[in-house]
Amino acid sequence: MHTETERIFGTLQVLVEPHLTIDLPGHENGGSIVPFVWDVSEQGKFNVINLCLANGWLQLTDVDKRIRSWQKMEYAKSFYDFYLGVEEENLRKNQFEYLLQILQYLESFLQDLESFSSMPYSCSRGVILPGLVIGRTADGTWICICPTVYKETAIPQELISRSPLSQLTSSELYAENTLNFISQIKAITSELGIISLEGDLGGGYYYNYDHQIVYGVAVSKELVFEQAFQKAGILELKQFHSFYPDKNYLGDYYEGYKLEEIFAKYQQINNFFKQTFSEVIMYKFSFFTQEHIYVIAQTNPGDWVGLYLESEFVYNP
Repeated sequence: MHTETERIFGTLQVLVEPHLTIDLPGHENGGSIVPFVWDVSEQGKFNVINLCLANGWLQLTDVDKRIRSWQKMEYAKSFYDFYLGVEEENLRKNQFEYLLQILQYLESFLQDLESFSSMPYSCSRGVILPGLVIGRTADGTWICICPTVYKETAIPQELISRSPLSQLTSSELYAENTLNFISQIKAITSELGIISLEGDLGGGYYYNYDHQIVYGVAVSKELVFEQAFQKAGILELKQFHSFYPDKNYLGDYYEGYKLEEIFAKYQQINNFFKQTFSEVIMYKFSFFTQEHIYVIAQTNPGDWVGLYLESEFVYNP
């Protein structure tokens, strides 16, 4: 590890000692903040794919198996109160058959065609996430297809202040074959539409969830993962500003001297980020009840360093 990265990592270790937590709404498991480092000399380039692989969140599987799982709506049917008429189920079944035929027919056109099984499941609910299919066209364009997922936790700005990252305007021109393929995927996903689900997960935990198939198109595998994961609701990628910018919000959990002490520690962390980095990014991965949050920035040597939080929503009726 580079000396500069070690210095920053060491400072963060001191700042979070002896034990610092973030209390996400409804979460009772986890919540501890720990320093995080990604050493590019040992772990390679930092991106969403490599982070997911390093954490064991992605596992290769069969494309046909993945499409069949979507066709059977195994993920959507894991929610209570799910109902879809026979006619609509048959219509969706036919559309997925068409999608599978297109992928199989274009397998020679789609290079590096892969399917990944789902990332972590919720231990409390036993729900497996629905996975994805990804491939590269002959002109180098990457396409990723996946269903949306349900997220239990919403994180208020008063807890973690963040804003959208600046997006570069893309002027990429795709080859005709790629455009035709994108057009077919768009037509299928449009025909499948949205299944709006709502109900009670048990014990008065009500949910609203729009189930649909989404896709991303980008010039690299790394970017298409980011794009598709954001559309699916798995990933929130934002510019980080601060932890607990509102002391009154933190006051719901602490009182008196303890409040001042804890708020001061968060302020130290916020100030350290501002003084050390020009930009800090939040990667928030949502896996049903589980949240994995990385607040990180790139050092001059090219490593990534910051803080990591793992926390789980607990159903406690």
